[in-house]
Amino acid sequence: MTTSSPPAEVARVATTMTTMLREKPVMFMDVVRAFPAVPYRTILLAWGEVRERHRLSRDDEGHYLLPPEA
Repeated sequence: MTTSSPPAEVARVATTMTTMLREKPVMFMDVVRAFPAVPYRTILLAWGEVRERHRLSRDDEGHYLLPPEA
């Protein structure tokens, strides 16, 4: 078992996450479930990249939202 995640894989997942957030508000578990074959560590690293690039907000139900200008 490897503990590192290839940077290209992290970037690919982060790009897909950003696309998901542009389509509609999502819960974090929805993000996790969208990548069943991806190691959890890679998901977390990609989520960190998304959070570094964009200032996400949350609605009253806890869904993450991407700002319209992002």
